[in-house]
Amino acid sequence: MTATALEPTGDAAMDVEGMPEDGAWAGRRAATASAEAAGSAEERAAEIAPEIAAEAAPELIPLRRNRNFNLLWGGAVSALLGLSTADIAYPLVILALTGSPLKAGLFATVQLIASVLATLPVGQLMDRKDRRRLLLLSESVRVAAAGSVAVAYFLGVLTFWHLLLTAAALGAIQPFAGARTLMLRQVVAPEQIPAALTAEQVRQQGCELAGPPLGGALFGISRALPFLFAMIAGLVSLLTVVLLKLPKSVTLAADEAADQAAGQAEDAASTSTDTERGGALLGLKTIMRDPVMRATTLALCLVNTAGYPVFLSLVVRMHQEHAASGTTGLVIGAMALGGLVGTVLVKPLHKVMRPGWLLIVACLVFAVANFGMTFIGAPAADAAFLALSGAVIPSAVVMVNVLILQAVPDEQRGRTAAALDMFLLIGMPAGMLVASAALQWFSPTGTLLGLSLLMTVAVLYSVSQKALRAAQWPDAR
Repeated sequence: MTATALEPTGDAAMDVEGMPEDGAWAGRRAATASAEAAGSAEERAAEIAPEIAAEAAPELIPLRRNRNFNLLWGGAVSALLGLSTADIAYPLVILALTGSPLKAGLFATVQLIASVLATLPVGQLMDRKDRRRLLLLSESVRVAAAGSVAVAYFLGVLTFWHLLLTAAALGAIQPFAGARTLMLRQVVAPEQIPAALTAEQVRQQGCELAGPPLGGALFGISRALPFLFAMIAGLVSLLTVVLLKLPKSVTLAADEAADQAAGQAEDAASTSTDTERGGALLGLKTIMRDPVMRATTLALCLVNTAGYPVFLSLVVRMHQEHAASGTTGLVIGAMALGGLVGTVLVKPLHKVMRPGWLLIVACLVFAVANFGMTFIGAPAADAAFLALSGAVIPSAVVMVNVLILQAVPDEQRGRTAAALDMFLLIGMPAGMLVASAALQWFSPTGTLLGLSLLMTVAVLYSVSQKALRAAQWPDAR
């Protein structure tokens, strides 16, 4: 989120070289070429001004006909479906191997710590290096990690330490997924970004809806199948990245792409100096110096600290009650079902609510749902409360993307997105570790009660922030 004074400047302020190369910006490029060819005569400038103004407005390509957008979106579908399918299987296989909720929680803790440690360095890489190559690297590691677990299980040599190494690898590459989102923002017109982000939410919620039940069902057939499926899905995602045809203006941050296109060493050195001034901490500084961004990220940090361990608590409770793995997957997948329904609420909620109050209401819904799961404790009720929580997530996610990422230049987006992710992740390892220890010595219901009280703190904090309550949507360009 951002202060009311911030307006989208990244995609909207890009020059011609930063535009996608798939035809949507041909009119603007032609207008620029005509202006350069015309000399310096004022009469000629006045003569062609109306023509330039008419052609400067790019002819939009619908998202459904945008090849690069569809490849990025389809690859993300495959990657996330494989990841969601395996995510439900990791705690189940650890519980089956060790019978320890603490060890099941340790897997997620190691994964989250690795993500936190990698987030800022990866964010700087995404502002410095070719984002497509970074995505190829991360997808390859994901395929290898899932494949190693499947092969080890088939050979009868799968161990808890192998799974912890897998958790570390998956956590370390998780921030690279932001490269796909940053490229996706560059292959659509600025005015299409909210629609593209909403499509991203449909993709995410749909995969998270299908993944856990599928993972639970595959786990019931063979403990190796969810990981084998994740490996195949990762290969499909990797193929979509290979098939992308993107110019440097999309795969590199805007300033780096301009340097390569111009080929001017002095300009490149100057730009590099300016960009390096913020370093890896530029995104953190951007968020922390803005009161609305700061309040938003701290509130969401509390939400994730209290909310992420809820899934493990429910998995352990259903495991202790001898629920089928398919049932567990269906319950966990209910949150994504609510999220899928919630995608249609994005536009209406953004119209009737200011951004700060949208966040406050979301925190309140999460708290109510947590208390409901604590005191009712039935699979059907758990599924209903998770669906309620999921229904407000798409609006909150699109809100944060529009107000933060769209409000900074492209050459700073990698670091700003990484800083945002770090704030969202940083409390989750501590929450998961404390919750898994509580589950080892106390009941899942008691653990859920503690998490519900912490979620209440998030509500009280967000309500107490005056800047958040007064925040307005930035004017669109």
